[in-house]
Amino acid sequence: MARLCRVVDHCVVSDNSAQKPMPKVAKDVMRFSTAVILVGAAPVAIKPVLTSLPGDLPLIAADGGASALLALGKVPDVVIGDMDSLISRDALPSSVELIHLKGQDDTDFEKCLARIEAPLIICLGFLEARFDHSLAAIHALMCLRHDRPVLLAGDTDVLLRLTGDVEVALPLGSRISVWPLGRQSFESSMGLRWPLTGLEMAPGEMIGISNEVSDTPVKIAATSGGDGYALIAPVEAMGAVIAAVTDGVIA
Repeated sequence: MARLCRVVDHCVVSDNSAQKPMPKVAKDVMRFSTAVILVGAAPVAIKPVLTSLPGDLPLIAADGGASALLALGKVPDVVIGDMDSLISRDALPSSVELIHLKGQDDTDFEKCLARIEAPLIICLGFLEARFDHSLAAIHALMCLRHDRPVLLAGDTDVLLRLTGDVEVALPLGSRISVWPLGRQSFESSMGLRWPLTGLEMAPGEMIGISNEVSDTPVKIAATSGGDGYALIAPVEAMGAVIAAVTDGVIA
């Protein structure tokens, strides 16, 4: 793991965006060549998903997420946050790096996303359990300024943040939803019962909830220049969803 340069991170939106800009301050960024696992403190069962992932991926905790990992006998490589939920520094080995960040203008999840650059961030303990926390996590995804995928896994669903095209192999009849993270248009889709071709989505205007896989693989072509979207599927499909953005390999 390498600590790298200092950058200015802020939410950039287009003139027709349905998002609202949220300024950020200068951050130190950690860059990784592999996928990263980020664990939060939401009271959901993360063990089933965590044990299904490779054990050699970097493990980062958002504040109280360190306690969730310790309860499973796992030790994070790094803990990031304002440390208001961390049980005790003494509970962590001295090898664990603590990045203590003050300020209440952004959540611990946002603090982490602003400091992690990786091909894929797999986030556990941010989705479901508490609805307000889930909304805050979706808000954080709406303010990302890069094009890299971010995956959130809960007890029931898995949510993949995308800005471009995707091809994912899901079983016929599977539930699949597309939620716009701002204003997003779609050039075409294949394998969906209700096609997305030619649609423009935005929160409060049009969304794509509870679609169905009619043919596999599902292919979605997103118009460039949009704000991105979230693909939502049952958590049992997490492997297929990850494969869609890693060419079948966690990297």
